[in-house]
Amino acid sequence: MAETNFQAGQDIKLIFADGASNLGTAHVDGDTFKALPVISFTVPHDSAALEVGPQRSGTLAQLEKQGRHRRDLNAWTFDVSFKGTPTVMNSVCQWAFGDGDGTNTLTASSGIDGSGNAKMTHGTSYSNQTTVVFQNAGSDATNNDVVVRGCVVQSFTMKEAVGSDAGQLVCDVTFWTAYPPAESANTFATDSTDTAAPKSIFDKSATTFNSEALLLNGWDVTVSRGLERVSSQDYSSYLPFGYVQTGPWEVTGNLSAKRDDSIYDALSKLQGDSAGVNISIDESSGFTLDIPDAMVDGSSVDSGGSYLFQSIPFRAFAADTTATVLSLTIS
Repeated sequence: MAETNFQAGQDIKLIFADGASNLGTAHVDGDTFKALPVISFTVPHDSAALEVGPQRSGTLAQLEKQGRHRRDLNAWTFDVSFKGTPTVMNSVCQWAFGDGDGTNTLTASSGIDGSGNAKMTHGTSYSNQTTVVFQNAGSDATNNDVVVRGCVVQSFTMKEAVGSDAGQLVCDVTFWTAYPPAESANTFATDSTDTAAPKSIFDKSATTFNSEALLLNGWDVTVSRGLERVSSQDYSSYLPFGYVQTGPWEVTGNLSAKRDDSIYDALSKLQGDSAGVNISIDESSGFTLDIPDAMVDGSSVDSGGSYLFQSIPFRAFAADTTATVLSLTIS
């Protein structure tokens, strides 16, 4: 007879650890855990890809000894969509590039470890990684949590639009880890709950593109980088030696703006002159997103509504090897 327990989606709550821990070691109940305003999520599960060795000549079936589960190559990603409150955005920036103090700055020298390096080492303490606990998501009646350690942000997208989500800032995050999710009994207490209002496009006081004032219908910015686990310490625990960042940070986005004189005045930049421009999205206080050096990537007219908008896709660059790519000041 089948077991009688099950998991209701609306019973699942996510909490996130604050503060430093050794890479590969989960935060514990004595650490600070916070409940952030989650909209949706996916739950990672401990499973490995199956690799099949070469076929033996003269046999017409694959033999069991050909199969190998490659736990030494495992990495897990899972997605969480948040309401864009100051605590959420500061936390995401901390777990992405190691600067979450409210004046969050991504520079050309920002690394995977929060200190300008392209590697993180197993057993070393870092503050730019978190333990994520999916409370009540475990498949066992007793081990009813899913605990995911060593989580860093691989990519995140922040976005606002007049016509969706009541104009509220939404942050879609992809977390990455090379440590297997574990199902365990619920022993984690929530130390704080974020109840702040998310930022809103209706509170934006100024948006400029190359000093031209724009009226936005929506905007989005995506920050991403490649990550990879470093081998396996052995073939029993399958723990990695650490993480490496495999390429540069990439920052891309799009502005959807009312098509007016400001668009015409920015024509040379929209056409493309191989020179960067400043993009700034501001509230009167408490929110400033600044991209000092962006280049347009194929601007076009959006004629799908009753009046015209200009779509301005862009890519952000650093002016030099230590310059700022993006900064987000939020409170």
